[in-house]
Order: sequence, then C-alpha cells, then structure tokens
Amino acid sequence: MPNPRFSYPAAESLWRDPGFLRLFAASTLSAFGTAISLMALPLTAINLLHASATEMGILVACELLPFITIGLPAGVWIDRSNKQRLAVLFNFVAAGGLALVPLGHEAGFLSMGLLYLVGFVVSTTEAVGGSATQVMTTLLVGRERLVDANARLSAASSVAQVCGPALAALLIALMGAPLAVSLNVLSFVLAGFLVGSIRLHERVESHPGASVLAQVREGLLLVWHTPMLRGLVGVVAMWIILSDGFKALYVLHAARNLGLGEASIGLINTLGALGGLLGAPLARTLAARHGMRSTLVVGVMLAGLGYLLYAWPRADWPHAALAAAAALFVFSIGSTLYVVNYLSLRLAVTPNGLLGRMVTSMRFVTILPGPIGTILLGRMADAWGLQTTFLMIELSCLIVGILAARYLPAENAL
Repeated sequence: MPNPRFSYPAAESLWRDPGFLRLFAASTLSAFGTAISLMALPLTAINLLHASATEMGILVACELLPFITIGLPAGVWIDRSNKQRLAVLFNFVAAGGLALVPLGHEAGFLSMGLLYLVGFVVSTTEAVGGSATQVMTTLLVGRERLVDANARLSAASSVAQVCGPALAALLIALMGAPLAVSLNVLSFVLAGFLVGSIRLHERVESHPGASVLAQVREGLLLVWHTPMLRGLVGVVAMWIILSDGFKALYVLHAARNLGLGEASIGLINTLGALGGLLGAPLARTLAARHGMRSTLVVGVMLAGLGYLLYAWPRADWPHAALAAAAALFVFSIGSTLYVVNYLSLRLAVTPNGLLGRMVTSMRFVTILPGPIGTILLGRMADAWGLQTTFLMIELSCLIVGILAARYLPAENAL
C-alpha cells in the first residue's frame, strides 16, 4: 500500500503551477534537442570524419566519464549552491559545447578530438546541471507531487523519442548533421531562459568548516545507511547493465537476424517509444494505488517481458518488424514505470540538504559497473548469439524484479 506521507493530489494541480509549466517546457525543449544530437553527432563522426568503431567507442566513453570522475564532488557543489542557477548555467554550457560542432565544420577544425571534447562537456552538463534540475524539481513541486511531476516530464521525453528521430532525419537531410546541431544549441539556450524565469524561493544550507571530501563521504554514507537507497543501488546497477546492453545490441539484431533496413529500424523505434506515452500516466495511477516500490517492480518485470519478446521473431516471419516494435513497446512501458518511480522514491526519502549528493552518489555507484557489464554482454553475444543473450538478459531482469519485490523496504515502513 502507498505510504500515507504521500498524498498523490489531483493530476490537474501541476498544470495550474506556472513554475512547473516552465520547467516542463524547458525539459521538452531539451529532450527534443537531445533527440536531434543523438543522431547528428554520430552521423557527423561517421559520415564526415569516417570514424572507426574504436573511435565511436571512445566517443561513448567520453560521454560516461563525467559521471565517474566529477559526479561525487558535483553533488557537494549542488548542495552548497542555488540549484536553479546551476541548472540555468549548465543549459548554457551545453549550448556552448554543442556550438563547437557547426563552428568547427564551417571553420575547418572539426575533428574526432573536438567531438570527444563536446561529448565530455555535454555529459558534464547532465552530471551537474541535470542533477541540479532533479533536486530543483523536488523543491518546486514538493515530495507529495513527485510521482506526478516525474510522470509528466517522462511523457515529454517520450514524445521527443517518438518524434525526435523523424525530425532529426529531416533536419539532417536539409542542413547536414553538423548544422542540425545548431537547433540543439538553440533548444538549450531557450531551456536555460525558461528555467531562469521560474520563481523558486530556495534556501541554501550552509556547511561551515566541512571539506569537500567530508561532504562527498557524507553523501556516500547516506546511500549506504538508508535501507531504501542501499537496496536501490543493486536494482539500478543491474538495470543499467541490462538495459544498456540491450540498447547496444538490439539494432544489430534487427539488421542481421531480422533483415530490417534503416527505415524499418527507425519505424520500430518510433512505435516502441509510444509505450513511454502510455507508461507515464500509468506510472502515477499505479503508484497512487499500490505504491512507488510495487510499481517500480512491475516496471522491471514488464521490461524483462519486452526483452523476451524481442528475442522471439525470426527473419522469415511475415510481420517481424511489427513483432519487434511490439516488444520495444512493452519494454518502453516497463522502463517508464521503473524510471518515474525510481526517481521519485529516492528523492522522497532524502533530506533537502543532501539531495544533490544523494543524486550524484547514486549515479556514481550505479553507473560505475555499467561499462564492464555491457562489454561482457557484447562478448556473450559474440560467443552464444544475440537471441540467447536477450534471453539471458530477460532472465536476469526477472531475478532483479523478484529480489526488488523481496528486499526493497515497503513505503509504509519509511
């Protein structure tokens, strides 16, 4: 049953909150911009710079580095600073970093080294500015409306995932990949102004005499000593390994095993992302009735079903593409149920003065094993085949769901 501390107010209340409306608009702009850059940056590397597979791997590694290297001290910075100002600042930093791509293309200094730098800078803005925005959301809407707020922000992201690839393809065809990034620059600038226009009375807690190292340690100890956060670490770390491993392999499966072309792969992505639109309101409804923890478990189980369904179709099936799209649709519903309630649950159990360090500490400890896990899944696919690997991912996801249902503390015990 839901914790009585969380009242789950009427859904319409957030739409009457001017601050949330501006945050929602800013998040939507950023999501669309990110959807464009997720296609434009790799295509810039592949088509213009003729990047090798190794260079593409380095680019992804550069995008992960900020969460592992500066994530923990960033949490101290967030807790010591005005979260709204940090969110605004790093929207502008992201815009500046991305602007280097069209500038480098026009001026003739575009290179893989520059793209590595851009990838690192943009991910740094997520590691710091994105974490600050999560904390700011909590302060803006209150803990009792967190599930509703995160569900609506997740829905905006799902819309971007549905429409973004098609928009990106059109822009890249008209402007070329580097210039298409220019619109991503504009989206971050507008998002920064929108976040800055929100009226938020924020009290920054002082930490006199406390060193950065001591405060980093305090954030890590908070995660360790809070039963809910400690339990979530194992669930989330395994989720990241399994979902990232799946995302790294599912296109390869669609192309090699199902014989789908680029247009069909784009279509199944779009149809699959529609599951996120259904999952967002469902996340709030289920959390209100059964609690955030139970809804998170349901999400993990549904995602596992999506992995299983994706391994099922064969190339000789008459509707293999639709079967693959249905599997991604189920996965997207489960993923949204999981993400909305995970984000809300970890914020709900954390004191305000430690929110920044909690977010960055959780990101650090859960992302750290991710690269090793996804590499192992890739080697498993080479040795045993893609479909067998998907079945192993599904089985692992089922085990994670069972363990989460058994060992995560119930909300009424918080």
